[in-house]
Amino acid sequence: MDKAKTFRPKTILLWQKVADDPEAQRIIELFPSADVRVIKQQINPTLPKMSLSQALLAGKRTLMIGATSSFVGNFDGWLGSNIRCCPYYKLVPVSNGCPYYCTYCYLAFVYRKYSPFIKNNINYDTMFRQIRKTMANSHGKISFNMGEMLDSLALDHITGLTKILIPFFSGFSNGFLMLLTKSSNVDNLLAVESNSNTIVSWSLNAQQIIRQYELGTADLD
Repeated sequence: MDKAKTFRPKTILLWQKVADDPEAQRIIELFPSADVRVIKQQINPTLPKMSLSQALLAGKRTLMIGATSSFVGNFDGWLGSNIRCCPYYKLVPVSNGCPYYCTYCYLAFVYRKYSPFIKNNINYDTMFRQIRKTMANSHGKISFNMGEMLDSLALDHITGLTKILIPFFSGFSNGFLMLLTKSSNVDNLLAVESNSNTIVSWSLNAQQIIRQYELGTADLD
């Protein structure tokens, strides 16, 4: 059973510089029972001391609302002297995890002790500007992967990002949006007009593997 739509943060960390932003207030109003804490810094915010196992659990129930100066990052495809993947650009309006409990997820173990939260960067004007600049400086077709630092659709009912990003990418001939997911949270996808500039890729395993190792994600059916 896909548990994404039942995601309810126990704690919301609200960066003080975006506290009055209408988007921040919209998200907060979705969760009236959450403990909202205004924080002065996004990196290493003052949080209660906890063990790694406690941080893993807390990170799935804590949402930070903040901003970033860098939405777009380049991955050149090189993974070693003799290993190469298709290059792409990372897109991180939401980062640092998702509400699922996949037991093999590197994000859960790399960042959780230091950043026990899921982060939503809401300064979308900066994101659109950086995407436009990246495409203007490109000499060919390029892809923007929104699934590197999170599941692309797991929190889409909260962020509504597909409703703004899919129409945005439809205006370009050389830019493609990649949505990588294990979620069945597709209501917003179905509500927007399809175009040839968005690729949705589902990572599927056998139901036994889903049940044992991809806890909380959508069942295979």
